[in-house]
Amino acid sequence: MRSDTAHDWSQQDARLSRLGWRDRVLLAPMSGVTDRPFRDHIRSLGQGQVVTEMIASEAAIREIKDSRKLNQAIDDEPGIIVQLAGTEPALIAKAARMMEARGAHTIDLNFGCPARKVVHKASGSALMRDEALCGAIFDAVRAAIDVPLTVKMRLGWDDDSFNAPKLAALAERAGLDGITVHGRTRCQFYKGQADWRRVGAVVEATTLPVLVNGDICSREDADRALAQSGAAGVMIGRGAQDRPWLIDQTVDHLAGRRPRKAPDAATRSAQLCALIDRMLSHHGTAHGLRQVRKHVSSALVGIDKAAAYRKAANTTDDPAQMIAAIHAFFIEAGAVEGDGITAPETPALAIAA
Repeated sequence: MRSDTAHDWSQQDARLSRLGWRDRVLLAPMSGVTDRPFRDHIRSLGQGQVVTEMIASEAAIREIKDSRKLNQAIDDEPGIIVQLAGTEPALIAKAARMMEARGAHTIDLNFGCPARKVVHKASGSALMRDEALCGAIFDAVRAAIDVPLTVKMRLGWDDDSFNAPKLAALAERAGLDGITVHGRTRCQFYKGQADWRRVGAVVEATTLPVLVNGDICSREDADRALAQSGAAGVMIGRGAQDRPWLIDQTVDHLAGRRPRKAPDAATRSAQLCALIDRMLSHHGTAHGLRQVRKHVSSALVGIDKAAAYRKAANTTDDPAQMIAAIHAFFIEAGAVEGDGITAPETPALAIAA
């Protein structure tokens, strides 16, 4: 249990540094979003730690379908936190050993994904309904690896089963090193508001560092989430997909430094084009274009004709046409913002089969 005096977490805290949480701000694992190109994109913008998208343990071991690429994507990725999902303690432990051998800095267990296709396999947040199985997974994975081990969970399955504090205490007894809590139940999915105050009950149940997650879309949200929960840091998901520079800004903000200003239209255009190039290089042209559309949709907002630009960018199979639509959008956005940018030369893209 926590002592009566709350811990004063800082960037210098040795436990946070060991976990890779030194900056106190992490990019949340998001399936189909936080792939290697997007993680590299976040790193290119400054500070903060990144986490892989969820990797299914059994598929990782067998290296089937897309899991082979997910496995290989962490190679030569310094300080990476790898999130694993699964239901069988021995298989998750084996996958964790594999990822440790590939260079994972920390292994994170997924007890929080609310997606139906995951829950129907009794994985993700469905695990929170079986506390004995959770304990068995904690014990098996902790015994299998030497690197830090964390878990990401929700408040519980529904409002009648708020067992995150109990699982946090169980995790600490098993020797885990940190916990992240999304402030909703599984049955809420992403509806309503994340309840940061209830995350505070998890903080009170353990001496481990806890990250608060859910609805953190600004530096002010981070302040409120930390104040209401007493957590050591924040994990930012969809807010960082919409504004990737938010991670870097929040690191500075929590450290008492003046954050860099949000990028102007010209810089946002260049950053988005750089992300597209990373996507095409990593995934190939056809799949890369499909994968980057969600990021384009998040970026092309804020002016009256944004929908038309998004449609033009996201309905083409030609990277050059996508780039042209993006440049046209940001020229108009720059005019609205007073940047006065002009059309840059179309960059050489990594076109692949």
